[in-house]
Amino acid sequence: MGTRLVSETVALPSQRVVAFFTSLALVLAVFVLGAATARPASATSTESSVTSKINAARAARGVHRLVTRADLVAVARAQARRMAARNVLYHNPRLASEVRNFRWVGENVGYGPTVAKVHSAFMGSPGHKANLLDRDYTQVGVGAVWANGRVWIAQVFRKPLRATASASSYRMLRYGSTGAAVKRVQRRLGVRQTGWFGPVTKSRVRAFQLRKGWRGTGVVGPGTWRALGL
Repeated sequence: MGTRLVSETVALPSQRVVAFFTSLALVLAVFVLGAATARPASATSTESSVTSKINAARAARGVHRLVTRADLVAVARAQARRMAARNVLYHNPRLASEVRNFRWVGENVGYGPTVAKVHSAFMGSPGHKANLLDRDYTQVGVGAVWANGRVWIAQVFRKPLRATASASSYRMLRYGSTGAAVKRVQRRLGVRQTGWFGPVTKSRVRAFQLRKGWRGTGVVGPGTWRALGL
């Protein structure tokens, strides 16, 4: 039995639902977590195992652990149940409305014969691994459902919205822009993450836009944010 995955990221303030990554032929799947992770009292043993693998993977790479939040677990668990009931793998189209108080929110979904195999597949897929190890995220919720010999897993990641955050810094990026938002774009485009929107970054953005059939402005606005999955 193989493993299939879908990864999604959404971000405020533009409520940009980003492109998702799909891996169709992976035989392994999921993510590593270590001990000491806050978990809701109702978390199943399977869900706790997934969360532990996530934090273990982050800890092994010097990334802070994620704290489990009950509201994220509820969203993830509902999605896992929907996928299992339909026997179809897909991301939650209502993720941005069901998750509250976020600056960044992301979702990984997948299924496989075991938690360990799903985790391995997530770690072997660049898009899923990026969500799992993202330093911006601080919170997580995991939902897991067993059906027909498979475990269906949904992982929801969140960086809470803070009153001190500058919304404008994520709205428009162009030549000369600097900062963490530029690095996120560079990471998605395979450009060295300098944090400076220079000629190379502009060229890659323009090429990406042209491939979409858009006018290649080289400026990152809401549409490009969504298409990049940021």
